[in-house]
Amino acid sequence: MLIIVIALTIIQCALVVHTRNTLTDAAVQAAHTASLEGNSTEDGEVRGAQLVHDRFGEDYEVDVQADEDGDGVIRVRVSASFPLVGLLGPAGTMHVDGHAIDEDTW
Repeated sequence: MLIIVIALTIIQCALVVHTRNTLTDAAVQAAHTASLEGNSTEDGEVRGAQLVHDRFGEDYEVDVQADEDGDGVIRVRVSASFPLVGLLGPAGTMHVDGHAIDEDTW
């Protein structure tokens, strides 16, 4: 019984780490898209949501917000739910950030 609990705990930790890494990658890619010359923060928001939906499906709840500070740094924040217990159990909320320097400020 103890071995089963340990195995399920390891699987759950791997699932949470995979979700975090995927959301972080989407935030970084969204920030990069928004930083390209001619693009806006809205382009980054759309790209971030698209990446998350491509990887987890259209039913996955995600909120992508992008903004630019006065120094030309674009910050994209991705907020999404992640499973606390298995794939079908209760969910928590995870926030990750991605940053990039706007090419228009160079």
